[in-house]
Amino acid sequence: MEKITKEEIKKLMEIPGKIRGQVFLTDFEYIKQTKGGQEANRLKEKMKQWGSPIDYEKIKIAEWYPVGLRAVSLLIIKETFNWGDKEIEEMGKSAPKLSFIVKVLMKTFLSIKKSFRESPNYWKKHYLVGELVPAEINEEKKYFYLRLKDFKIHPIICTYLTGFFCTVASFLVKTTKIKCKETKCMFKGDDYHEFLINWQ
Repeated sequence: MEKITKEEIKKLMEIPGKIRGQVFLTDFEYIKQTKGGQEANRLKEKMKQWGSPIDYEKIKIAEWYPVGLRAVSLLIIKETFNWGDKEIEEMGKSAPKLSFIVKVLMKTFLSIKKSFRESPNYWKKHYLVGELVPAEINEEKKYFYLRLKDFKIHPIICTYLTGFFCTVASFLVKTTKIKCKETKCMFKGDDYHEFLINWQ
């Protein structure tokens, strides 16, 4: 597996944009719950070794941090536990259940169409970069498309968001029989990221 370098961390840190501290606390909580306290401490040590400015215990939920740290956190987690894309996507699926901000937003979820239309506002609660666009919805055929524009940070975030959108959508359609896949990606030459969510 290709290792993250200090140069890559520095480059990611220079990407314009901000993200809420909640995402890092969600990462750390997921590791504690799935791997245990000892492994969570190993992750903290790994962060120090790579000179990452992420200190999970000092992160504040509502504060804004450089968006590149979103990729740094995921990349170091992936390396520390020798994970592949499947594990990162599973982590994304669990995140909405652990996020305080998402739990608060869930109380505002009404009909699927209204929540679909409001999705750009939900995005802005977490990110000050990128534009989430509700592109198409068909409740009869049970699918919708989300597009994410002006958001080119790192491919690992695409994998994470695939899982994240899947779980958020399950809150709306009230089923666990749901699938999400990225159908377009800026890292593959497309103008934006696109996610297809369908359910049974």
